[in-house]
Amino acid sequence: MPSALWDQHLDAGMHICQLFSDENDRLEAMTRYLVCGIEAGQKCGCWTFDDAGALLDGECVASGNSMDDAHIRGQLSFEDADDVWFAGGRFDPERLLSHLSNFHDDTGGKTWDGTRIVAEISPAIPEMPGGGRLIEYEVEVNRLLRGKPMMVVCQYDLNRFSGSILLDVLRVHPYVMIRGNVMPNPFYHPADDALAAA
Repeated sequence: MPSALWDQHLDAGMHICQLFSDENDRLEAMTRYLVCGIEAGQKCGCWTFDDAGALLDGECVASGNSMDDAHIRGQLSFEDADDVWFAGGRFDPERLLSHLSNFHDDTGGKTWDGTRIVAEISPAIPEMPGGGRLIEYEVEVNRLLRGKPMMVVCQYDLNRFSGSILLDVLRVHPYVMIRGNVMPNPFYHPADDALAAA
């Protein structure tokens, strides 16, 4: 599923895993994903550890859009990933799910043609209080997205997560992104089964 088609598959919600080992690959996929959402009139959010704004601004200009305009109209927002994952000093799935739901529901009085978020997953989560609930959180994201015009991409660094965690991560994401293209994930197990086996 090329990125240009992502906006056509939001009616039932999509939960996508991007496993990356190259930072340029992560950034390119992130910017293409967000620019596509802006062009499609969707509300977009980015949870990242770096200043992705300059890179995204360049992509927006190339596509004839303005990142500043998207900010002003409430269509695009950035949040520091540490602030998202570790508010209160712990990993709290319930708070995070509420945060996702609020992002979708808070339209700012505007009508958007869907919602999309890209989230860089912190490799510190497994070591933090509550971090053992990471897979539980990912399963609950599947439930949250059902029937919502919403798409979430979770970015995992292959070099910074253990193999066992990455295998569990693959089992609970219905879609996987490879080099910016999205496809059904052959390792996906239904969420309830994956949670029981975790």
